[in-house]
Amino acid sequence: MIVRSPYAGKEFTLPDEKLPAAARFAMKCPFTGRRMILERRPGGGYEVSAAEGPAAGGGPRPPVPGGAPAPAPALPQVEPDNHPPGTPVAFLFLEGGWLGAAREFFTARGYAVSTASGELEAVARLRLNNYDVVLAGAGADCARLREEIASWPGARRRSVNLVLVGDQGPSNDPRLAFALGANVFLAQADEAQAGDLLEGALTGYGLHYQLMAAARKQVEG
Repeated sequence: MIVRSPYAGKEFTLPDEKLPAAARFAMKCPFTGRRMILERRPGGGYEVSAAEGPAAGGGPRPPVPGGAPAPAPALPQVEPDNHPPGTPVAFLFLEGGWLGAAREFFTARGYAVSTASGELEAVARLRLNNYDVVLAGAGADCARLREEIASWPGARRRSVNLVLVGDQGPSNDPRLAFALGANVFLAQADEAQAGDLLEGALTGYGLHYQLMAAARKQVEG
């Protein structure tokens, strides 16, 4: 679920499996550390309000009329990606220098690269194909993409290294990555270090799951 902070006016991903059963609960804003209230609407979704002082923009977002969420837009028809079997694939959905740097980085490491011309096409491709790495923006223009990935069951989500690029904070901030539902967060301003940062993102992901596999093997005897 995508949540908009009433203090910072920025969005982050709250994985559905972390939502409590309670109809109303409080949590800390990942950007400001201040408490905010989430209250389930009768027709679905949550209304978010500030629990501590004025909210960004003069107050919380108004509820959707009638309490029902807006209908999801129709996704375009896309063809399956066609890459050689066994080739790792990176899906890139971002703009500017980061896109060029990421394409060069992954191509040099033997990855096939897939892209999309818009967010709805990106979501459609994520539903149709399996990717090893997804590199996308952390802004509102990629909210549907992040929400799609957050909805995946555990095994599929763990199989994808999600790296987000944005202006919400410094590179490799684990708190920010967690708030956005990503494996790694990278700062938009660090474009010049894109190669080194992406190398670190791949290495960290590999080590994390190697340790998890070793621990599981030890527990299972």
